[in-house]
Amino acid sequence: MLALVVCASSLHATPASPLIPTYTPTGAVSLTYTLPTTASPNSVSVSLATAAVATGPASSTYYTVDPTTVPYWLSVSAGSGTVVSPITAGSVAGTPSVLTLQASQVAATLGAGIYTTTVQLDVIGYLPLNIPVTLNVKTPAAALTATGATALGAETWSVGSTQVPFTFTLSSNSVPISYTTTLSALTSTGTTVATGISVSPASGLVYTWGTTVAVTISPLAYAQAKAGDVLNATVTINYEGTTMPISFQLTILPPVAIITSLYPASVPVDTTATDVVSFVINGTGFVASGTNQVTAVFENGTQIVTGTGLVVNVVNSTTIVVQITIGTSTAFGTAGTPVAIAVVNPNGNATPAAPTTPAGALANLNVVSVPIIDAVTSASTFIEPTAAAPTVFAPYDFITIFGTNFCPDCGGSNPTMMSGVPDVTYSRYPTYLSPDSTHYLQVQFNKHSNGALVAQGYVVFASNTQINVLVPAALATVSSGALIGSGTVDITVSYGTTAPPTAPLAAETSSAFTVGMVANDPGIFAANSDGTGQGAILNGDYSLNSSTNAALHTTGTVIVYMTGMGAPNSTASNASTTAALAYPGSCISALGAAASGSTPAIIGYLTTVNTTVGTTYTAPNPAWTSLDGAVILASNIVGNGTSHFPPCLSAVTASINGVAATVGYAGWVAGSVAGLYQVNLTVPAGAVPGTYASTGGTPISVPVLVTVGGKTSQAGVTLWIK
Repeated sequence: MLALVVCASSLHATPASPLIPTYTPTGAVSLTYTLPTTASPNSVSVSLATAAVATGPASSTYYTVDPTTVPYWLSVSAGSGTVVSPITAGSVAGTPSVLTLQASQVAATLGAGIYTTTVQLDVIGYLPLNIPVTLNVKTPAAALTATGATALGAETWSVGSTQVPFTFTLSSNSVPISYTTTLSALTSTGTTVATGISVSPASGLVYTWGTTVAVTISPLAYAQAKAGDVLNATVTINYEGTTMPISFQLTILPPVAIITSLYPASVPVDTTATDVVSFVINGTGFVASGTNQVTAVFENGTQIVTGTGLVVNVVNSTTIVVQITIGTSTAFGTAGTPVAIAVVNPNGNATPAAPTTPAGALANLNVVSVPIIDAVTSASTFIEPTAAAPTVFAPYDFITIFGTNFCPDCGGSNPTMMSGVPDVTYSRYPTYLSPDSTHYLQVQFNKHSNGALVAQGYVVFASNTQINVLVPAALATVSSGALIGSGTVDITVSYGTTAPPTAPLAAETSSAFTVGMVANDPGIFAANSDGTGQGAILNGDYSLNSSTNAALHTTGTVIVYMTGMGAPNSTASNASTTAALAYPGSCISALGAAASGSTPAIIGYLTTVNTTVGTTYTAPNPAWTSLDGAVILASNIVGNGTSHFPPCLSAVTASINGVAATVGYAGWVAGSVAGLYQVNLTVPAGAVPGTYASTGGTPISVPVLVTVGGKTSQAGVTLWIK
């Protein structure tokens, strides 16, 4: 039998979600996002809870956020959660769940407008809960911002530095904004001229990427600016009915003091309390006047203040003269430890501190026990070298070495002179001088390339601060190669107890002073020994040329004394001859020339010296190889003054007052050292302007120049003619 069983079923409706959302304000969740991306979007927290149960255990409700209902411009803090219902009669509290809704970073890509969505929460066993969300994307109000304005309000400028405009940048937060500017008056807290300020561009459009605005002070204000002054002004930016003031302040600082060199760069060890160390600071940015503005000088970190035993004289912006009495300092008593000299501009500080980061404001003054060479010049011209015309000398030149500590036993800083005296046997100046027969002063000439000694100098006189010495002819050429050229020879001065000819100890020798060698370096001696003015010139009768004893321009002759003309090039043999006396053919050779055998083809002055037998001067033993330091004796010139002249130079030209003068003789001086030259000139008739009587006329001082080997003597030497 077949039985049918019918089961009845009933339909149950799904209940609504028990979750109760709360948020403020009520209604749709309302979010805002203000462009651009730098603006922070707001957020809304939604609290989810359930109704309370009267009795029984607390129930919980689980939910998830439907991700398909969350658009890309929205972010939700959690994707799911559990909500526990509270119990009214019990002690267990319900636990709500909180969701935070916020505009995402993608909102920055949206245009301005209203965006809506409904976020769905799926609740287990219940219908979904829908939360409406609205996003309002807004464009901000137009506004300008200024960057760099803070720095602009506290700018500084150092006197003497480059004048530059001070800048800041205006930027728009959205659309381009037009602006204009207003400038207040420029004021000064000090003596600076408070006038002349401008802004550029004074008006225009500002974009989101920025517009640079420059504030410029007039050159007049800069020119009269004094350290310590403060300039003030206000730049007002006007836009969209809004004003934005930017304060401008410029503080004037003193120039930056920089040391470029110290002169001298080295000083000798000195422990005598009353002695004074003097040196010059060369540099830039020094301040010579003004209360608490004058450049301060420091020795080893301690300020040198003018007073007892101390002098700081700021001469100008590039020169400071300092004098320190030894008794006020302990810095000069030991060799090898340099003295740190520093400078700083105090800018109103009565007790400034030494610069901690010198950046050019510090230099070392060396303290040494050896001789110090400061300068080397021609003994006739005294011309200081320059970069364009470095120091050069010629063979047989007569030079002057300036410095300190050459001869400490000559009286310290007292320039007591030691004179070189030609020896009575051979009539030659010495290669050293001694103040006490136990200490010796020498001058060496060395090859710059390897320091090898070329020759000792023949010393005419010396003191603790000056040496006059003859340049050896051997410097013209040596077996290892020619020395003619710039920067080829090192000059050193030695002083110590090591007796010549033994080479002096290195510790007794100065640093090298490098010079160049040339074939000719003519210079005329001046009467005042400074290389200019009235020359050391005699008239033809050997009387001193002067304003009261002028040479005649028609028949007059003058004798000009010179140095640096180079090695004589005359070739006549120093032998008996009946030839008529004439320049330059009658000038004997200086060194002679050897024939193929042992007999010289040309007998020179050197040959005669090495073979002379006499009662006063005898032939040297060993024989001389040069005439360095030799006195040219008339007795060693056959027929002196009748058939032979001393060694001389040809191709010498001269001018007096710009007019060519006839050269009657140009060579060594009989009775004087090899290296002193005389040039005999006939005064040309055209050397004076106007009409002169042959025996009268008003004397005038006119320039004289002598040229040899393409080199001309120094300008500024004069003689008197009438």
